[in-house]
Parts: sequence; structure tokens; C-alpha cells
Amino acid sequence: MRKALTLIELIFSMVIIGIVFTVIPKLIISMNQSAQVTIKEEAMFNAVAMMGAIINLPWDNNNTVNNQILNVSNHNSYDCNASNTPQYYRKGGFIGGRNCSALTNGSFDFNASSIGKEDAEYNDIDDYDRNITETNGTCSSGLRPKLYDLNTTVSYIDDDSKQPITDNTKTTNTKMVHVVVKKDGKCITDLNYTSYNLGNTKINYRAW
Repeated sequence: MRKALTLIELIFSMVIIGIVFTVIPKLIISMNQSAQVTIKEEAMFNAVAMMGAIINLPWDNNNTVNNQILNVSNHNSYDCNASNTPQYYRKGGFIGGRNCSALTNGSFDFNASSIGKEDAEYNDIDDYDRNITETNGTCSSGLRPKLYDLNTTVSYIDDDSKQPITDNTKTTNTKMVHVVVKKDGKCITDLNYTSYNLGNTKINYRAW
């Protein structure tokens, strides 16, 4: 019975071991890179899906019960008040088009709301203002490490200068939606959408 390897067998064994130790690390690296790409693709898809869900919602919570242009505290050049002709129509607007929220007993019927959720439902644009920054490296559930950060902020911006309004209690006719995805502190993608206080359009039709 043979008790040792031949030289040829030893050489073949060394070649096989060399191939294994050369190929396997590359396979592991390739699989990790593929997983990272998959995570980024998923993150980008979720960001686009999030933006798509937001932009199809009413401009403000009060638009869910009222289709008119809402009154804002910082209207700037977009006046919508009793001094306009005709009254309560935005400057340049058509009679019968989108009209403003009329005054009742000296105050507007419907004002634009401050940024944030008014109730338990996500039924208007600024309900999605989350602006969450987690520092403990876990999902909000705390059950597993997070793969990426998906954050949405909604803010009023000045109608003329287009600069953000830092005071969320001040309302304008323009909202900016910002969806950003980060992984390991690095930006994967960010999306911006500008939404305006236009009310909802009523379409009158007549049978032929």
C-alpha cells in the first residue's frame, strides 16, 4: 500500500489549491458588488415610487375637502383676495376657472396648512414630510441593520425668490418635495418636485 503522494499528484494538488484560493475571493467580491448594485437599484426604485405617490396627492389637507385655491400667509405676488377683479379670483385667472377660497365673516374659509401630518392618514403632499435621521444604525423597527436611508422632506418656498421658508407655520403658494436616498452616508439619488397652490380643476361638460 502506497503511503505518500507522487510528485505529479503533489503538483496537481498545489495547482488546484492555488486555483481555489485565487478564484473564490474574486467570486465573493463579485457577489458583494452585485448585491450592492441590487441594493442601490432597489433604493432608486423606491425613491421614484415614493415621489410618484406624493405628487398624485392633493396639494394641501384642506384641498381634500375644498377644491379652491387656498389662502396663504405669505402670498407675495400671487394675491388672491377681495380686491381682485373679479373678486376671489387669482390675478390673470379666468372667470369660472380656479377661484380662491372666499371670505366669510372677515376670514378665509380655507387656509393652507402648516407642513406636517394633520391626522393619521397620508392624504396630502406635506404629510410625507419625515426628515428622519437615525443615528443608531438600525431601522425604525430596530430589528435589523438598515440597507439605505430613504428620506422625504416637504417645505414651503418663497414664491418669488424660490428659497425655502424655514418657519413651517408660514405658508406660501409653492411647496418643494425632496426625496433623497443615501447609503453609508453617500447620496445614491435625490429627486425634487415643485407643487403649486392651484386648487383642483372642475370641468363642466354638456351632453351632445
